[in-house]
Amino acid sequence: MQADLQKLYCTYKSAEAFWAAADNVMTDSYSQKMFLRIANVQNHIVQLHEDIDRIKELADNGNPYMQYAFARLHDTLALEAGSSEICEKYYGLALNAGIADARMQLAFMYRDGDLGEVDNRKFRRYLEQALEEGSERAAQFRLHEMIFGSDYVTANPGRALELIEEYLGSQTDEPDPYYYRLKAQAEETLGMKEDAARDYETAAKKGDSESFFLLAVLTCCDEDGNVVNGERFSELMSLGQDAGAASAYLEAACLLTDDIYEALDNERRNEIRDFMESQLSLASMMGEGQAAYLLGSYHEDGKYGFGQDFDKAFQWYSRGALLRSAISFECLSRMILEDGTAPEKYDEEFGYECAYRAYILGADTLECLIRGYKTGHLTGHAAVIEEFYLPIYEQQFADGDYDEPEIEEDCLYDDPEIVTPEYRDCNRKELDTDTMLTICEDTLAKARKAAMEHPQELETLASGYADAATVLKNYEHLLDRLYSMNAKMLELIGDYPRIKLRISRIQLEVLRWIEARSGHELGIAEDLENEIRKLSESIDLK
Repeated sequence: MQADLQKLYCTYKSAEAFWAAADNVMTDSYSQKMFLRIANVQNHIVQLHEDIDRIKELADNGNPYMQYAFARLHDTLALEAGSSEICEKYYGLALNAGIADARMQLAFMYRDGDLGEVDNRKFRRYLEQALEEGSERAAQFRLHEMIFGSDYVTANPGRALELIEEYLGSQTDEPDPYYYRLKAQAEETLGMKEDAARDYETAAKKGDSESFFLLAVLTCCDEDGNVVNGERFSELMSLGQDAGAASAYLEAACLLTDDIYEALDNERRNEIRDFMESQLSLASMMGEGQAAYLLGSYHEDGKYGFGQDFDKAFQWYSRGALLRSAISFECLSRMILEDGTAPEKYDEEFGYECAYRAYILGADTLECLIRGYKTGHLTGHAAVIEEFYLPIYEQQFADGDYDEPEIEEDCLYDDPEIVTPEYRDCNRKELDTDTMLTICEDTLAKARKAAMEHPQELETLASGYADAATVLKNYEHLLDRLYSMNAKMLELIGDYPRIKLRISRIQLEVLRWIEARSGHELGIAEDLENEIRKLSESIDLK
């Protein structure tokens, strides 16, 4: 029986392996191990989606392993609005029956704020308890944390590699292939590329389908993530798709570039768009949050043949958010709070809530969530913000990361069309970056409205915006945000060459800073330089 289960698992016959293990899961320890191994891996458990009614029936009849599997399906696929509550209930039932991995899954939910509020203390406590109870999922997470580091653990990939090698050398049964993936990740972190490639390949051959994608990125992409060996990349992604790996359906999105798309004729462009939409939709259905984010971004920007549709963009970002995609939460927040392109029913409170979740999941939205907190939003999270996130925010300034801005004397902040009343009477030399950022955001929103209703006001609004942007361009942590706002303002003011020239010069400085930070030149900077030269010549001729 062990050999049969192992063969099914290694050949990615996930549903067959699941039900074969289920036959003896209540009495046989090896069946229990393999059952949990299947349920714990996203790319395996999603293959049981069509069996969910059968799994639920067995779960409701008291089978704790089916209770765990039912929770995992909801956890992985976010099948409905109440999936978090379903997970909490069925993980709890499985935990009461002694399944230690269920405690670790609940720990992740407390960490990620899935149950209403982030509870880092409970997360760490549950993690330690799960380790004591013998949870393999907890042991794997501890190694992952050691490889990459966290707020609680200093990264030590060398030590993690030693522990993984000791573990693999001590096993008599075939170990979970996830340990080979962890081994490869430790080796990759340590710069041991050939060893990492070998172990990703081993993991993939033994049943870890995610390793096909990781191997493809390691061996076929440059340091910036651009595919440089398309043939081998496609080969590995095809193997990943055959094995049911959601990430492997990102293939078309990874391979397509602006240059490639521009070189295609209209018929081929339509084919590529349809193929990408099909691949990414499927990946999203399989629990891949990055796929939902990409579809959202294509609809938002009208890119690669996707018609610009803000409602569809918001829907796809929402799907990504359900799948715990930090960048999807960040995009939802931006559409609501900055761009004004979200559906009207989503208010500022929801926008700041998205910024809060984005930060928890790893996005750089700390400033936005603090601004929300300071302006009376996020009251339900106030205790956690005050205890954890506000000190982090204040420490950035205490460490001297940022200097107080010097505001130009000729700023137009007293113009009632540009600033809100609460800023009108501020001493301009005392305005902080939060205030300046708010001025930029408010002015951009007013400019959008003016472009449709009162275009004669655009020049004055753009001038006030430029005054604030001149200050913000000196703050590295705001550059990405400022770049996005500048780009939107430049789209609005094509009929005003002088102010367009001024904001273009600010944008060029921002791009140069971004280039310096990333260590790579950006082609758009050259394009902008040419645009600035043409604007200057045009103004001189007048």
